[in-house]
Amino acid sequence: MTESDDGRDDQRAPGSVEHPPDSFATAGNAPPPYLGQPQTAYPHPGYGYPPPAKPRRTGWIVAGVAAVVIALGAGVAIGVVVARQSPDQPPKPATAPVYSMNAVSNACDLVDPAPLTAWSPTPASPPQHREVRPSVYGAGSLSCQIGYSSDNAVDTAEILVDADFTNGDAPPSYDGWKRGDTAKTGAGMESGPITGIGTQGYWHSETYGNLVTDTRYLLAVLDGNVSVRVRLNVSRDKDDSQVHRAELESIAEAQVRKTLNGLKQN
Repeated sequence: MTESDDGRDDQRAPGSVEHPPDSFATAGNAPPPYLGQPQTAYPHPGYGYPPPAKPRRTGWIVAGVAAVVIALGAGVAIGVVVARQSPDQPPKPATAPVYSMNAVSNACDLVDPAPLTAWSPTPASPPQHREVRPSVYGAGSLSCQIGYSSDNAVDTAEILVDADFTNGDAPPSYDGWKRGDTAKTGAGMESGPITGIGTQGYWHSETYGNLVTDTRYLLAVLDGNVSVRVRLNVSRDKDDSQVHRAELESIAEAQVRKTLNGLKQN
């Protein structure tokens, strides 16, 4: 062991090299590689350490795509809920009912004449009925007429029911009936609309006579592909109880409903 000029022991290992005072004067202030050791070429000359590794983006990309998918799914779900709950969305139009005479062999099977017996209890004649089946000439029609009488020859009651079917764009019988029936005006004649039965409806009544009061009341409706009209004719001696329009209206409405129910296609 030798003694240094300042009197301290030189403890450097054999073979070591003393670094010059300006050994950190490099661009990055990094120590130069040791002499005698292999040097690694780095992409940035002058730096003693390799550049930091670039962060991997795969995980972020996958997470981002998943977030977008979730957001889109939530948006679609919200859109569906809003569409279902939106009060401004117009309701879907109801499907028009379909009627058919295929199951009817006798039109009078659709008629209930029992209410007429309150005024005239005796059948005047056998019921008359007619069935016109669908053909190239038309969509078909039904009609029934039932009359009653009593001991007083002038006291009579009668009910007539018509059902006419329509195909395609052909005008319904309802239109013609309404034009003819409501065009009648004068003393003792009245007409008006009916709601709650079918898509369209009207009523018409006529009352006339002196010694014998004749009252005629009819109700017609259009629903789907069928027009139905019920006519009630009642004659009463002036000394007998009279018939009120409200009574005839109730009978006619019940008969229209019965006819529609009997013709409705299952």
